Amino acid sequence: MTPDQPHTSFVTSIIEEQAPQEVLQLGLGDFDLTLSVCRALRALDNSALTLLTPNLLQHSEFLKETRKRNVETVMDLVELNRTPADEVLPDFYFQNRTINLAIINEVGPFDQALVAIYYVDKMLVSRGTLILNNADTPVMRKLCRYLVTEREYTLQRTLGGVKNGSALTRLLRRQFNKAPRVVKNTVNTLINPDLLMLDDDPELQGSVIVLTRRAEDGEIDMDFDSLLESIMSE
Repeated sequence: MTPDQPHTSFVTSIIEEQAPQEVLQLGLGDFDLTLSVCRALRALDNSALTLLTPNLLQHSEFLKETRKRNVETVMDLVELNRTPADEVLPDFYFQNRTINLAIINEVGPFDQALVAIYYVDKMLVSRGTLILNNADTPVMRKLCRYLVTEREYTLQRTLGGVKNGSALTRLLRRQFNKAPRVVKNTVNTLINPDLLMLDDDPELQGSVIVLTRRAEDGEIDMDFDSLLESIMSE
C-alpha cells in the first residue's frame, strides 16, 4: 500500500530539517515511505540508516522491491539486519552505538515492544527525535504515554491528530506529568487518574507522533520494571 503524500512529506521534512547522521528504523513498514526516507538521507552528508526487518517475509519483501524498482543505489546507505529488535538492540547498545533519530513502524508482540523501546531510549542521544508511526494503536499509545509521563519526552508534532482541546486540561496534565512520583501517587488516590491520562489529550493523538528525548547532562537509567508496570496497569 502506498502511503499518502502528507505522511511521506511529514516524515521526510523532519529528516531534512534535522539532518540526522545515524537513523534507526524498526520494521519495514511501507516500502514507499522507507524509500522516501532513504532518498532524504542520501541527500545529506554522512547519514546512514540501520533497518531492522524482524522476519524473513519483511526481509525478502525489501530485497524484492529494491530489485524490482532498480533502486539499489539509493539503498547503499542502508545497513539491513534481519533480526528481531528485542534481540539485536541489546547488542547495539553494548557496542556503544548511538542514534540521532529513530523511526518505529512496528514493535511486534508486547514483550518485544517493551525491550525495543527500552534500548531505543538508551541509544537515542540527548534531544534526539523519535517518530512513532501507527501511533494510534493500543500498544503504541501506551508506549507513547510512558515516554512522555515517565521519561520526560516532549511532543514535537503530530499528524492526523485533533487540533482542539482545553488549555486548562493540557496545563493540568503537564503539571501532573512533571510532579514527583510521590505527588502523583497521592493525586491518584484522591481522584480518578484516568482524568489525567494522555490518551484523551488532543495534543498526543494522531497516526504519527514525533517526540523529542529530554536534554540531560548525565544518563538516567530507564527502569524496565516501571515500564512494564506502567503499561500492564492500563
